[in-house]
Amino acid sequence: MIKPSTTSIFLITHRLMSAMASNIVNSEVIKHCKPLIPELSYSKHKGESGRIGVFGGSKDFTGAPYYAGMSALRTGADLVFVFCVHAAAQPIKSYSPELMVVPFLDVDMPKEEENSWLKKLHAGIIGPGLGRDPDVMTRIKTLIPSLKSANIPLVFDADGLFFLSENPTVLKDYSNDIYLTPNAHEFSLLCDAVLKGEDITVADYEVTGKLLSKAIGPRVTVVIKGERDIIVRGDSILNYENTKGSPRRCGGQGDVLSGCLGTFAYWATKADQKEGKDAPQLYAALAATTIVKVCNRIAFEDKGRGMLTTDILQKLPLVFDNLFDDKWKYLIDQNKLLLNKK
Repeated sequence: MIKPSTTSIFLITHRLMSAMASNIVNSEVIKHCKPLIPELSYSKHKGESGRIGVFGGSKDFTGAPYYAGMSALRTGADLVFVFCVHAAAQPIKSYSPELMVVPFLDVDMPKEEENSWLKKLHAGIIGPGLGRDPDVMTRIKTLIPSLKSANIPLVFDADGLFFLSENPTVLKDYSNDIYLTPNAHEFSLLCDAVLKGEDITVADYEVTGKLLSKAIGPRVTVVIKGERDIIVRGDSILNYENTKGSPRRCGGQGDVLSGCLGTFAYWATKADQKEGKDAPQLYAALAATTIVKVCNRIAFEDKGRGMLTTDILQKLPLVFDNLFDDKWKYLIDQNKLLLNKK
């Protein structure tokens, strides 16, 4: 009996998952999201595909920034910095050598040093594991003008959304793209804070989402998470048939979404706007939600009720490749190059 090689097993798995992914996801989603993704090239340098900063990590919550950071890397960012409180730095460092962890949120740092860190970033994610310590909330508020000067897109999730509900006007004049990823409860909290006095129906996500997006700032995309994700930016709404995720609700799935979205948020700043000025940002959000739902579904089919967020993370590279990329062409090009040299 001839045993299949490791390579052939991998290719068979790759093709099976590719067929599964294409059956799960609307082909129009893939068509619109693919142009956001930068080409891989042997001539590129480290950092060109994205340097992402995760502002989160408290004494009690160290897993969330890990999930967000690793998801950004697994989506295709080159480098991730985690800016956390001092007590969280060592635990987060122990999870992975891939993350550059900086005690930052409760450290008295000279302004020049702070700016040198922020100038490295192409996008920021605010909230995973941040906690609600008043001093940390104040620190985030003082950082917003510096992030504005750095002119990078920002993703707000979890306690980052709580921060916005406590400071509803802080992004009024922000100069780059903002992405919010609330669940139903967080969406209601934001609406109460931002749309005070307005006659609204919070459960009417499409109408209220438009009002919320425009009230927070000029370039705000709201991703309302649920069984059916709703993506709103100003007066624009994406209405594609949603990809089904899974019924499993283990902690950390929102952090994975924020990490994926952080990478796509940077890529959207470089994308062609031929479909309209808001299209790259809308499709960035759509790509991130689609990848996470497909990973969620495939991980659930594998692990069932025992699925963990680490299982979702493990599916990310192959799902990304099957939906939006074709890594084989890069390997084939390289093989041709090597053959020509012989």
